[in-house]
Amino acid sequence: MACMLAFAPAASARVTVVPGEVQGGGTETFAVRLSNEQPDLVTTRLELSFPADVVIPRVEVAPVGKWRAKVDMRRVDPPVTVDGEEVDEAVASIVWTGGEIAPKQFEQFLVTAGPLPVGGGRLVLAAAQGYEDGTVDRWTGPARPGWPGAPTITITPSSDAAPADRPAESGRAPVQVGAGPAAAAAAVEPVSAGTGVLPWILLAVGVLVAGVATAVGYRQQERRKRLARRRLTSTKIRKLPTGAGRR
Repeated sequence: MACMLAFAPAASARVTVVPGEVQGGGTETFAVRLSNEQPDLVTTRLELSFPADVVIPRVEVAPVGKWRAKVDMRRVDPPVTVDGEEVDEAVASIVWTGGEIAPKQFEQFLVTAGPLPVGGGRLVLAAAQGYEDGTVDRWTGPARPGWPGAPTITITPSSDAAPADRPAESGRAPVQVGAGPAAAAAAVEPVSAGTGVLPWILLAVGVLVAGVATAVGYRQQERRKRLARRRLTSTKIRKLPTGAGRR
């Protein structure tokens, strides 16, 4: 469901993720909002790349219209232990294609990912937005004046996380978050609570409108069926012979 962006300022982020802060150790559902702020180009592609130093074993993407989502995985060598299970594969990227977003509109995708790192940190998602003419806008680093940065999720440590003065008792090296090249791109402010409310309101309105349309369609279909049965009964009565029932 594409929505109008008349209210969005030109410098606002084109790819945002809400909620912008979650607790580690569990599985969370995120709303990925892709805005098209170009005046005359249609958006046709979105790619979100996960940092190589964060292991997210599983991800599920909810279907949206004509958009097709492709999840690419990468090898984890050596394997690590996540949520009590040995993991040798992690999410590398999600690519959406097949749909269109007109200028000044946006689309919203729901992504469920986890388990998230128990120790907390930041999940910086490098974003690439493609347009119908082949041009691509990329956000891989921190925000700067007039240009949005990569969407970032702040992960707070789980209550089950091991204290900082001793290693996690997993039997293997703990999964690190925010260490390495991705950490330099992590200095992005999390999405504010005010910004995060709007996508959920729009999503709820869309579901409500779809439900009302389905109910109206069902009632119209039942009315047509009743009229058809009445016409059929009336036709049978008219076709009875004059002498029917007489001996």
